[in-house]
Amino acid sequence: MLDLQGAVAVVTGATRGIGRRTALALGARGARVIVVGRTGIPSDNPKLPGSVEETVAELQQLGAEAIGVIADLVDEAATSEIVGKTLAAFGRCDLLVNNAAYTSNGAVLDIPWHRWQRGFRVQVVAPLQLCQGFLPGMIERRSGSVINVSSGASQSMTPGLALYGTSKQAMERWSDFLHQEVVSHGVAVNTLRVDRIVSTEGWHYVARTQGLDVATGGGDMSGVIDPGLAAEFVLWMAGRPSGWSGHTVGFEEITALGGPVTPRMGGSTI
Repeated sequence: MLDLQGAVAVVTGATRGIGRRTALALGARGARVIVVGRTGIPSDNPKLPGSVEETVAELQQLGAEAIGVIADLVDEAATSEIVGKTLAAFGRCDLLVNNAAYTSNGAVLDIPWHRWQRGFRVQVVAPLQLCQGFLPGMIERRSGSVINVSSGASQSMTPGLALYGTSKQAMERWSDFLHQEVVSHGVAVNTLRVDRIVSTEGWHYVARTQGLDVATGGGDMSGVIDPGLAAEFVLWMAGRPSGWSGHTVGFEEITALGGPVTPRMGGSTI
């Protein structure tokens, strides 16, 4: 079982949302955290708060050891830099949380091919590249965990989410294959399928600018959960024995397994 105290955890997409709250929760439990994101200071995203430096500062205020890596996962060299800087600073990675995501909403034929390429790079190729960089060390130590953050869009036919849903489904599938290859070496590979709306900064921006009907897909607030609670689900998965591997689970499935309690549908947690 992975002991988070002193563990080295790499979290992508950690400037906001589930990634940021996961990084903070790991730091609060004694992990040494590598904060990965493409937004630094000054921010090139005036619409959304959060930066790598700010998450690192929050972790340090908690007393956690943390470093930041500003990297766009679309870039192969920048992705390799995550591996290099992590190993240079700490010598290993014990927990890899592939949380970064990219979507471009629209009809299949309307989304330019290069956006499809970008989506698969962020959701499939870059996480695989990080696994190829970190898992040889995990296998050698016979200890480690990979948690891939997917989406309920992988299982739905929601209009306009073809790119996101298809690439997330591909992430889930390669996770299954990777599990088969490494579970006998003491390394766990699991996927959290985010199958409820999470009130991230991006979600709040959409709600403010486009309305709750768009943000919730119909104005129903009952299924929305806080990103801090979503992070607790990630940590619960990280704390399973190494033999608990090859699972793709949603929030309510984890609750049924004895994990954090999912709020009942019918009451907002914002």
